[in-house]
Amino acid sequence: MDTAGGGARDRIALAYLGVAGVAAVFAFVGFGASNYWTDELFTLHVIGHGGGLAEVWRRALTDTHPPLYYMLMYPWVQALGQQEWVLRLPGAAAAVAALAMFFLALRRRFEAPALAFATAVAALSTFWFEQSQNGRSYALALALSAAMLWAALAFRERMARRERGAWGALAWLLGLGMAGSLTHSYLLLSTGMVLLYLLLAVPDRRARVLLVAGGLAILAVNLAYVAILLRSTQQDVHNLWFDNGARFFWGQVRIAWHDLLPAGGVYAVLVLLLAIGHRRWGRGAAAARLPAPAQEAAWMSLFVLAGVVASGIAVSYLIAPSFSARNVSTASPYAWLLLAALYQKAGPDPRTRGGRWLALAVLVLVAAQLALLRGRLLQRNEAWRDSAHFIAALPACAGQDLAVVLPYKFGPSTPPFRRLAEQAFFGRYLGNGMRLHAWLPAEIGDRRHVPELQRQLAERARQAAAGGCPVLAWGVHDLEGWTALELAQDLARLPGVSPNRIVVQEFQRYRRRSLGWRRIGDGWVFLLAPPLPAGTPLRDPGAALALPAAAALGERRVVSHLYRFDGRDGPAYTLDGFSIQRWPAGGAAPREDFVVARRMACDPPPGAGRNDLWPDPAAPGCSQRPAP
Repeated sequence: MDTAGGGARDRIALAYLGVAGVAAVFAFVGFGASNYWTDELFTLHVIGHGGGLAEVWRRALTDTHPPLYYMLMYPWVQALGQQEWVLRLPGAAAAVAALAMFFLALRRRFEAPALAFATAVAALSTFWFEQSQNGRSYALALALSAAMLWAALAFRERMARRERGAWGALAWLLGLGMAGSLTHSYLLLSTGMVLLYLLLAVPDRRARVLLVAGGLAILAVNLAYVAILLRSTQQDVHNLWFDNGARFFWGQVRIAWHDLLPAGGVYAVLVLLLAIGHRRWGRGAAAARLPAPAQEAAWMSLFVLAGVVASGIAVSYLIAPSFSARNVSTASPYAWLLLAALYQKAGPDPRTRGGRWLALAVLVLVAAQLALLRGRLLQRNEAWRDSAHFIAALPACAGQDLAVVLPYKFGPSTPPFRRLAEQAFFGRYLGNGMRLHAWLPAEIGDRRHVPELQRQLAERARQAAAGGCPVLAWGVHDLEGWTALELAQDLARLPGVSPNRIVVQEFQRYRRRSLGWRRIGDGWVFLLAPPLPAGTPLRDPGAALALPAAAALGERRVVSHLYRFDGRDGPAYTLDGFSIQRWPAGGAAPREDFVVARRMACDPPPGAGRNDLWPDPAAPGCSQRPAP
């Protein structure tokens, strides 16, 4: 008996479990460091009221998600309130439960170091990290997916041994599949793939009949809900942010891969693959063979993951565009299982010098990602809270009307979604009595003329000139750096606003990058500043506007409309010239650029995959001027 080798393996397994344990503990740290993001705010819209479960059902039907998560969370929130920790604590518990169930399900099928390695990588994956503190259904989906994996393997194993307990495992599997499909529709696909695999792998006729009957029952319940949903939803399910194209599908699969294996996880897998290659084609010992139970579990996982991708793309084409990275990420426990199989196949053997070095290298690569746990104390979500508090701190803005940018990718521009944005999104953290009105970017920029809005913006410019509220508009969700500048240019050229300058105040959040965190712009407040007299040196208008200080403030950009040129060489067209000054947050030297932009004479619906606020100049009727 090789007690030395066994002891070394135990120590390696304990080290990985220690890494996973630290990550699990940190799932309960910093619940309030990040404010709610848009989807969490929508969750509160569904469950944050006193109307009972009937009202939860009604509000859930306005969206596209199944209702089970909302039904479970409603009494919890009613009992404890709507603070960030209340909404996120169940997700943290569910995410940790997913890791525990995964480990327990496979503890007899894989060696301890391989299984502990997979558990540690899972606990440090981007998807697990984010969903363990997200007030949405994805952490529960992970827990149900891990439980289904456990039940499916138990059923297959007990059927092979002709044990009576197999029928209990099948009942658990079908019950979990029903619960999972009503938690997130993506789990309907992974449930179907598990049942299909078992149907092909289990020869018993009674088992096959029960698998088919159970699967049809789950499908029937979901189809009935979808039928009700499609008659009730306020979403345009054919025009969400999804796309039906090979490039989009491939991009989403890549996102799922990075969500599973960020930073050190990728390098750890590469090292293990190289070790397998060395054993197979080099002079090393033969690659380790997986025991039959582990091998079958790996084949089932491959089948499920491939089937989830294929069926998700099929549903996108046959019903409505809906495939995303989360099709795969909600089935993460099956991918974790493949990581365990990879480690065991590579077989770092602590009895040899090379094996010890291999085991240590992989452990260091995985453990290095613990540095990312400091992100629990950083503001990682969209800047709703910081930008709202910034506006609320401007005394002249109390009780005023304010134009906010409708999250135009979140839902259609119907009155219910405009009210949702005003009350549940922008209004959540504001609290200074401002009257919010949600508008599309095309309406704010007057590419879609709304006289009421243009009068409001012109009146705000007059008020600001007399020392009143300087805030012209506010946007968070869907806007990015260059689209915020496009909107600022539209504002700067508006009659009644020009010749005032538009100050675009950026708000920042943290985004994960490799083994660290970097600040990016995410929220935008558009303010008015008077024009600079000719010959005046560049000055940051922040001090003159008496803007409040905030830790999340980023770069300040100042957009001035310099001229309008109406071309007559051929069909009429209009060009606008702008000055864009950039004032970095850290006090670095400012920079000024000059931009000439074609003014668009159209407002077509945005094309799939196009993020610009401005229409495509090549679209019919948008610009008579040929592209340069």
